[in-house]
This record gives sequence, structure tokens and C-alpha cells, in this order.
Amino acid sequence: MDTRTWIVLADAASARMYAPQANVRDWTLAAELSHPQSRARESELGRDKPGRVKQSAGGRSAMERPTPRKKVEMEKFARQIAEALDDALVRKAYERLVLVAPPAFLGVLRGTLAERVAQRISATIEKDYLHLDPPELRERVREQLGAR
Repeated sequence: MDTRTWIVLADAASARMYAPQANVRDWTLAAELSHPQSRARESELGRDKPGRVKQSAGGRSAMERPTPRKKVEMEKFARQIAEALDDALVRKAYERLVLVAPPAFLGVLRGTLAERVAQRISATIEKDYLHLDPPELRERVREQLGAR
């Protein structure tokens, strides 16, 4: 891996972007983002009562929310990461990306990336490695990339 590659570790609430150095043992933290709302309980995110709709029979019934608030927050954070990656690409901070995220979040994140950023993805790892200590993280990513 060269220094023009970024390794992006993310989940629904936090993300770290690393730039590996010539000595593969050293990774420089290029950016870090967090979205604490994604960790909040559903009840803490939306305390509003569902809207009401008037039915033709004269009654009123409550409408369900179309999307759970946690999912809305997860999508909002994915867009924030996508924007940060696009800005970094414009600044020529990286040439290639390796995305590391749990499968559900990885799908949401990939769906929000600009086309020019998506074209820079050289590998994806569907694992939650964000909370590993740095030496174990580097080893696991190296193993996953070596297995391809």
C-alpha cells in the first residue's frame, strides 16, 4: 500500500480515515468524524407523535413514520463521510480507497458516494474493525487485503 491510499474505517456513528506510510506499520490519521445521534435510542431521536390523516369515512388515524429515525441518522452520517471523502479527493489527498465497515453500513455508505469517489475504491472489507487497537487493526486489514 502506498501513501496515496486511504483506509476508511466506519460504522453508523464514527469514522476514521488513515493514510498508511511507507513503513506499513505506521498509519497517519487523516480525518475523524463522529455522529453521536446514531448511537441514541430511537425514543431519544424522535419524540414527536405520528402525524394524523383524515380518512374518507370521517375518522382520523395515526400515520406510521416511513423510515426509523436511527436509519435516517445512519444515512445522514454516510452522506457526511461521502462529502468528506469527495472534498479530500478534490484536494488530491488520496488516489485509492479501502473501505472497512460492517455490511449494513457499507451498503449505505457506498450508495452515498460520488461517482468519482466510488471509482477510487480498490477494496472493501465487510468487518467492524473500527474499535480494534491500532496494531491488531493493521494486522487484520493486511490479512484481509492479502487474502484477495
